[in-house]
Amino acid sequence: MSDQNVNQLRVKSQDEFLGYLKSLSKISESAIVTVDREKISSLITDETGTLILHAELDLDSGFFSTLNVPDVRKLASVIETVRTEDELKITVNSNNLDYRGNGMKFKYHLFDEGFLTKPSLNLGKINEFKFDVVFGLDQKQLSMIAKGSTFADQTNKLYLYTEAAEDGSGNVLRAELTDKSRHNTDNFTLGLGTVDFDLDPVPINYDNVRLLTCLGGTFKVSVNKEYGVVTFETNSDDTRLKYIISSLTQ
Repeated sequence: MSDQNVNQLRVKSQDEFLGYLKSLSKISESAIVTVDREKISSLITDETGTLILHAELDLDSGFFSTLNVPDVRKLASVIETVRTEDELKITVNSNNLDYRGNGMKFKYHLFDEGFLTKPSLNLGKINEFKFDVVFGLDQKQLSMIAKGSTFADQTNKLYLYTEAAEDGSGNVLRAELTDKSRHNTDNFTLGLGTVDFDLDPVPINYDNVRLLTCLGGTFKVSVNKEYGVVTFETNSDDTRLKYIISSLTQ
């Protein structure tokens, strides 16, 4: 049977494909992967419902399909095992993914369509939000916050806010690990640089931020005060990841 007669995912950048799958696996065991000719995408949430990830990867397929993946981490593991210097071609059948090449083969079975459900989120509405402030957050800053969390281990809240610089030069954006609803809580605060906006404290679950530390790259952080939504976005050559986090009470 020729390649023209089967549905195939043709993966040129196996590193980006693995990065896409591993990003999903850090939030949810299973995922719906939508195949849309020139890209694949997923919208998943964690168990608490306070963290949502919209992930997209440019990938040549030429067909439409919906893949209900039972165990994303397991799929990533076998993809890493069969890595090849050539283009990776994975055949999409009605209930499985089939790979044959490079002296190896595997068959990975999928859930029936409808077994998994997507989060009830209007992504279009969030994309239309007017965000009050936007700033960058790099891996060095995330790593410093992570180190501080080993000291401020009595809390799982990260507050983002601004305060006037001591020298009067403007506002300083700060990230603080503490719990303002409790007394005598150890805290750790990191200055993220001088900014030209005001931001009252926005608390978010630090566990939702912690997983970003291992992804690499720089994140664009956007805050919508009205709906209490904070988004973290990062892009690579072919991958786009948007983490949507609901803010907490003080």
